Amino acid sequence: MFQKTLSAMPLAKMRERAFEGIFFSVALIAMAGWVYFIVLLSVRFFFWFVS
Repeated sequence: MFQKTLSAMPLAKMRERAFEGIFFSVALIAMAGWVYFIVLLSVRFFFWFVS
């Protein structure tokens, strides 16, 4: 019985880290999307302002 809980512990840790990794990657992709959107708007505004 105790042996089963010991073997399940690393699995729970791996699952927790996997969820953290997924959340981190989704947040990174979302931030990159916002940065791309803001840079694109800034460049278009700059070209509109210059021309």
